[in-house]
Amino acid sequence: MTKPRALLSVRLDPALAEALDRHCEATGLTRSHVVQQGVAQYLVVQTGPTLGSLAEAVLPAAPVPPTRTSTTRLSRQRRFRDYVREKRRR
Repeated sequence: MTKPRALLSVRLDPALAEALDRHCEATGLTRSHVVQQGVAQYLVVQTGPTLGSLAEAVLPAAPVPPTRTSTTRLSRQRRFRDYVREKRRR
C-alpha cells in the first residue's frame, strides 16, 4: 500500500497559470508534475544536495512526452531551427 500524498493548494497569477497550462499542453505533462518538479528544483537550489536528493527520491521520474508520428516533420523543424540559430550567430 502506498503512502497518501499531501494535498497543496496554490494561488497563481492568471498570467502564470496560463503559461503553466500552455507548457503542460505542449509537453504532455500534468500541472501537478510540473509544480512538483519546480518545488523539488527550488529545494535543491535553496537547501543544497542533502534535501535535494530527498526531493529527487520522493518525486516520480518525469514521464516521456509522446513521440511525434512524423519524424520527417521533426527533422525539418530541427534543421530549420539550427539554420536560424546559425544565421543569428553571424
